Amino acid sequence: MQSVWKYIDDLIGKGLEWTVIVELAFYSIPTLVPLALPLALLLSSLMTFGKLGENYELTALKSSGISLYKIMQPLFVTVSIIAIAAFFFSNHVIPYSNMKFKTLLYDIMNKKLSLNMREGVFFNDIEGYSIKVNHKNEDGKTLEDLLIYDHSEKMGNTKVIKAKSGEMYTSTNDRYLYLELFDGFSYEEVEPKNPKKRINLPFARSSFKEQKIRFDMASFQLERSDEERYSNAAQFMNLRQLNTNSDSLQTTISKRLEVYNQKLLSYYNFNKKDSLSKDTIVYFSEDFKQLTKYKRDRLLKATANLVRSSKSYTYNTQRELKYKNKKLKKTHVEWHRKFSLAFACIVLFLIGAPLGAIIRKGGMGIPVLVSIIFFLIYHISSITGEKSAMQGVLDISQGMWLSSFILTPLGLFFCYKAANDSTLINTNYASVLFGKIKQLWKAKKF
Repeated sequence: MQSVWKYIDDLIGKGLEWTVIVELAFYSIPTLVPLALPLALLLSSLMTFGKLGENYELTALKSSGISLYKIMQPLFVTVSIIAIAAFFFSNHVIPYSNMKFKTLLYDIMNKKLSLNMREGVFFNDIEGYSIKVNHKNEDGKTLEDLLIYDHSEKMGNTKVIKAKSGEMYTSTNDRYLYLELFDGFSYEEVEPKNPKKRINLPFARSSFKEQKIRFDMASFQLERSDEERYSNAAQFMNLRQLNTNSDSLQTTISKRLEVYNQKLLSYYNFNKKDSLSKDTIVYFSEDFKQLTKYKRDRLLKATANLVRSSKSYTYNTQRELKYKNKKLKKTHVEWHRKFSLAFACIVLFLIGAPLGAIIRKGGMGIPVLVSIIFFLIYHISSITGEKSAMQGVLDISQGMWLSSFILTPLGLFFCYKAANDSTLINTNYASVLFGKIKQLWKAKKF
């Protein structure tokens, strides 16, 4: 619901059925798995091994000759199976749900607000008409004192309808809105065929006892877009499609650079500054001075036009290549994301299981606090690495695997500490180290 709540302004007031809202929320659920699954494995492994340590069951197992690695082995196999399932989930289910969610959200955002005429306010959401109702009965259908401006012929305010009362209802399929008017007048300016006679327009006035107007409500209905239009986004692709898209983008960029270089070389001859001798420069300068003023002006004007054209062409090429490279980076980011989720499940298990054995506390107390701390480290480092990779600060592979680079050594360190029944931090060593630092600080101060 938090994902849907971000778009609440686009959902309210559009008369959407509850099934559409449920469908939108359902498609947003798989996108939360990359956040929920690693946290769930971290917390569950912490609680499990913390409870085993709290009840001295780990001590009993170790005293019988079973090492911590042997105890963790069946759970490690289980987590590996979950990691493989997470890879297939991120490769197939998440791209499909992303495409469904974004497509449905786009259709909802482009849907007009539901028909809601307010008293004394012009209603302009029906294309070609502006309707004002001075009084609306409680049933929501009976209207009084109506004023309608008809712009459907794209000729301006040439037709006005005024009625004492009216009744509003829709067709059975909600495609059309019918407005039945009673006791009214219509005023219309008749356009003459001769354009010269349009200064003084003839005026037509007619009265009616009953008149029915039909409005097309197609723009108020939710129309589903073709999903193929959005299938070229990287977040909607699986691994095979990402590889194909990456090759295609790299080929396009290479061809574009080749065409750009060929076009520039056809106009200019690029030489190093040192390769031009002083005599050559003097020769061209003297040759230019021998031209007439008219020819010099034409030559300078043609040169300026050529430079401006080349500058514009370079600018447009640069923008195009920047856009293509950004798409290529997104493709590589999504490619690495398929594997990073699976590996994160294993890494966070390697952190949670030994930490639970060291802390020896089960339940929802300390394990929850510890798991939140390490999950925040994982989440913040993942976001930082991805943003740095997109901005070119880090390589794509380095940015997408930054959280793994940080947490994997921690997990191995915790496994080593838990297997050897050693404390997480040696207080004696810490106090000795702190004392040495204090002595160095005093010696440096004096």
